[in-house]
Amino acid sequence: MKKFIVFVSFVVLFSIVGPLHGQALTDIENHWAKNEIQSLEEQGIINGYNDGTFRAYTNVTRGQFAAFLVRALNLPEGTSSFVDVTKGNTLYKEITAAKKAGILKGTQDGKALAGEEVTRADVAVMVDRALQYKGSYTKESALSFKDAGSIPKYAFEAFKHTVYYGIVKGTDENKLEHSKIANRGESAVFIYRLLDIVGASDPVPPNDNGVPGESVNISSSEVGVQLGDGNTVRLKMNNSGVPLKYINKRIITHIRSKDYQYNYYMGNSSNPLGKVKLTFRRIDNGDTFVFARFDHFGNNDYTASIIMPFENMNSYSVQKYSDYGDVVHTHDDTVGDDPTTTPIGLVNLTNSSNQIQQLMLSKNYTSFVREKQYANGQKSTLRELAGEWESYHISQDETSHSIEVKLNMKVKSKAVSESWALLSNQKLFQKQEYIDYWFKRSIDEYLSINKWLTADGTYSKLPWSIEPGYKLGYGRNLGHMQGGIYLKAYKGSGEPYFYDLVMDSIADLDVFSNGALTAGQVPIFKTEYTSTWLKNAYGTTAPYIDTRHNENTALFLKDSGDIFNIPQLKEANLKYAGFLIKQEEIGNIIPVTKTTHLIADYYAPGGKTTHVSLNHSLGEMRFLLETYLQTGDDSYYKTARQIKGAIEYLYPRWVRDNGDLWYQVNGQMQFTGGDYDTLTLVDLLLSQQLFEDMKIPRSSIFDQMITTKTKYLVGIKYPLKGNIVQMLRDQGFGDLVKDYGNVSTAESLEKDTLDLLAE
Repeated sequence: MKKFIVFVSFVVLFSIVGPLHGQALTDIENHWAKNEIQSLEEQGIINGYNDGTFRAYTNVTRGQFAAFLVRALNLPEGTSSFVDVTKGNTLYKEITAAKKAGILKGTQDGKALAGEEVTRADVAVMVDRALQYKGSYTKESALSFKDAGSIPKYAFEAFKHTVYYGIVKGTDENKLEHSKIANRGESAVFIYRLLDIVGASDPVPPNDNGVPGESVNISSSEVGVQLGDGNTVRLKMNNSGVPLKYINKRIITHIRSKDYQYNYYMGNSSNPLGKVKLTFRRIDNGDTFVFARFDHFGNNDYTASIIMPFENMNSYSVQKYSDYGDVVHTHDDTVGDDPTTTPIGLVNLTNSSNQIQQLMLSKNYTSFVREKQYANGQKSTLRELAGEWESYHISQDETSHSIEVKLNMKVKSKAVSESWALLSNQKLFQKQEYIDYWFKRSIDEYLSINKWLTADGTYSKLPWSIEPGYKLGYGRNLGHMQGGIYLKAYKGSGEPYFYDLVMDSIADLDVFSNGALTAGQVPIFKTEYTSTWLKNAYGTTAPYIDTRHNENTALFLKDSGDIFNIPQLKEANLKYAGFLIKQEEIGNIIPVTKTTHLIADYYAPGGKTTHVSLNHSLGEMRFLLETYLQTGDDSYYKTARQIKGAIEYLYPRWVRDNGDLWYQVNGQMQFTGGDYDTLTLVDLLLSQQLFEDMKIPRSSIFDQMITTKTKYLVGIKYPLKGNIVQMLRDQGFGDLVKDYGNVSTAESLEKDTLDLLAE
């Protein structure tokens, strides 16, 4: 049986203290068995030491090797042990399990001799017993090694079997070295090869009714679900003694997708170590997101794996994001440092008819839930990132034409662990050029393109000015949850991958709104984490309404409704537009003249009126004008004109002494804060473009603000993006950017308003 193994493991920003597995080992970089050691150490089969070393050349005892086999095969605990192994022994559970399975048989006087060093002959015997425990592995190989004549009689048949199946191989001198003591590195290789032959689980009963079926326990610590489309997904704890106990199944309907959610206890249901949620989000085109989440309450660290087997496959390949370069992490003035990167990449599976099935794999994200409770009963909630981790394993069996993809997860003490995959029976990308485009863009724009996807919404980096305060704080930011970037990419390419991401974004917003979208009741979305900037200035705490986030979300939902003919979303903008025109009535405005006003950036019932930022006001004005064009309702047009008049009236006070624009103004007409690099400039250009489309005269004040802002950016040699340069040239400001060279806007995936605003 010929096999090929690919294994990749990379750890990012992940620190563990105490006995552990899955850590970056410091002493195996140049070891010949590095891959095998990493694989088993990550699965908790052979652990590293507290100091981060593996010590591959340390000798192994009989008890330790038996324990490796028990953990690898997930064997059930036995009820009796040997006379020399008491319950106080640290390997008691593993040794009783090995005895029950017949792997460790002991001496005639009932001793395990667990503390004695294990020879390679003893290893061959125990491995052979494990082979026979898993099936009928009785084929033999002739033993032509130089030391074959001295093999102990009790181990001769075991060597015939283990040599045939490629588990035991000779040395460069063509010797078995059967009397040599086995070390930890060799042991890892023996166990790894054994698992490659026998696997560690049984098949899940078939289900072909088109929807995910019932959860089945394959073993005490492994569950499986048939997805109803020919695919199977299994979820496995890689540590012995940690069962998965089924609780229930929920089906949640979204717009153009449906969630099949399976809930489990991790550990015994009477006193669980945690909870597990496995969600299959079936998109209406047949593609399926697989989301796995572990909430671990206990004190030990574990690992788990999402396992996806594929039958009748001839070959596979992997296109990794890292093939396109590395993410260059830079400090951002708003969110600080974001150590996250990209998904792992795209797996291409090819069957005998040369049909390709594709699978996108994510990295693993571990985090801590952080909350701040307030006296009014409300709270601020976010996550503190513990680490991003990359570990996957693909094995191919050429004899049975099967391929297994394993996505590994860290289950960290007192933390949440989350990973995802996107599975399609077709191609997620029809054209290689769009793979190249998206992978490269995801690296370049790692701050704005999502990678930490969950069934509850995507998590992205938050500013440092959050409460509770953590430098590595992440949250469900509405600006990132809305999928405007994906919608534009889909419009330009028609690629299924972008369609899936758009529908996933809609489902996320439906979850965030407790099903309001699917019910046709588009809400005003509230931010769930506190900004200390707002709290210190105005006393505002979560939840509160952020106008710009709601604007972008409403635009995304409405555009999705129009493009995909989704009735519930075609008027998604009306709810937010109605909210804007009511702000004067409830007093959430800053009056500028008797007939003009600006709408406060944020709103929380009972809170103080906050500041107004220039970019928010421009966005609100344009949003109301577009709603007026859609409905013909003069109330939207009136409020838009009031905002426009207020912005113009406050010029030139918007201009700072250095030539840049101020970011905000408060009720005392105090201008403060540094403006965004290009966001407000884009808002001004888009506003003038909309005036032209509506046959409204250009605003001379807006033109002066565009000129002022552009001169400032050119003066500091700011690297303007090509699409902004082209917008300036199209509107008559080409002389200001004449030194920026030739710019093409002919790309099929050129960014639009939502892309620019999302940045």
